Amino acid sequence: MRDYKNAYELLNYTKINLEDYDREVLNDVEKQSLKKCFKKNRKQRFNFKKFGMMAAVAVLAVGLLSQTNFGRSVYAAAESKVSEIYYSIGEALGIKRNIEPYANVINQIVEHNGVEIKLTDVIIDKDELIFSTIANANTPVDWVNFDYDIFINGKRLTNYGATGSSRRIGNSETAFSHIYAVDTKGIDLEENIDVKIILHNLNYRIGESEKGIKGKWEFEFTANGSELMANSHTLPMNYSFTVGGQKYSLEEFRYNPVNQKFFGKVKGKSKDAYAIELRGHDNLGNEVTFFLTSVSGEDIVFKYENIHGDLSDEITSITLTPYAAKYPEQSGKMSNDYKQVGEEFTMFLMK
Repeated sequence: MRDYKNAYELLNYTKINLEDYDREVLNDVEKQSLKKCFKKNRKQRFNFKKFGMMAAVAVLAVGLLSQTNFGRSVYAAAESKVSEIYYSIGEALGIKRNIEPYANVINQIVEHNGVEIKLTDVIIDKDELIFSTIANANTPVDWVNFDYDIFINGKRLTNYGATGSSRRIGNSETAFSHIYAVDTKGIDLEENIDVKIILHNLNYRIGESEKGIKGKWEFEFTANGSELMANSHTLPMNYSFTVGGQKYSLEEFRYNPVNQKFFGKVKGKSKDAYAIELRGHDNLGNEVTFFLTSVSGEDIVFKYENIHGDLSDEITSITLTPYAAKYPEQSGKMSNDYKQVGEEFTMFLMK
C-alpha cells in the first residue's frame, strides 16, 4: 500500500472526469492546503484531467532559461545537448523488463525560445498513447509543465484523460525525463497512425519563484501498436463489490508487457469519496496491488503499478481482495484506514 500523507496527494494519482461532478468552492484553509501540497508533489508526478480531464500529458522537461528568440527549429544532433542523453521509456515507466521491442523510436528534438525538448519514444497500447521525453536545462529547475494539444490522424483529441510522471535523470539538477499515458478511447490504434503533439506555454519554478515562457514545441510522427497487440491478452471478468452505496464491477482484465489493468463500471451515488485498492498476491507468493487510477462517468480502471516490481512472466494466477479508505471531509490528511469491502477472488492467466 502506498503511504499517502493526504488526500490531495492520492487524488494526484487518479484520473477523474471533472464534468461528472458539481462544482464546489474551497474555503481559504483548503485553498492553502491544496496549494502547498500541489507545489510539493508536482516536482515528481503529475496526474491531471484535461478539464474535462485530470490533466495533462505533456509536461516536458526543461531547459528553460535563455529568452533569446531563436524561433522553432529541429536541432542537428551535433548542436543539441539532449541528443547526448539516453533514458529508455522502460526506465521512465519504472519497468525493469525489456519493453523496447514495443516502442516506436522517435528521437525528435525541437527548440523554441531557448527551450530544447526531445520526444524519445512512443508506445501504442490499444486505447492508450504513451510517450516519453527528455530535456536539459542550463540551470537547476525544480519543476516545469506545459499546456498541450494532441492530434491523431488529423483529429484533435478533446475531453480525454492522462497520467504522467517526472523524474530527474541520475543526479542531474538540469536533465529531466517525463512519461505520459493519454487515453485515446474510440480511436483505432491497431494500424499506423499519424500523431502530432504540440506543447506550448512552459511554466517553471526555481525555489519559490514561478515563471513562464511562451513557446511552441511541435512533434509529428507515425506510430504503430501491432507488436504490443500481438502480446496482449484479455480475460472476461464477473466480479463486483460495494463501497459507500456504489457498486463496482470488474468486467475485463487486460495485460501485456507494458500495462496490466482491470476495466469496469461503477453504479449508484455516494456522498463520500473513497480510495480503492485491489491487494493480494500471485501464485509465486509475490505481493500484488492494483490502484483505482481512472473514473470517467461510469467507467473505471484499476492499474497495476510496480511498487513491488514487475509482474513476473512466470505467474499463472493472481488472488486479490478489494480494500477502501474514505477521503477526509475536512482536512487533507489521509487516515490510511483501509477496510476490506469485498470477497477474495482469483483469476487465472493465459500463457
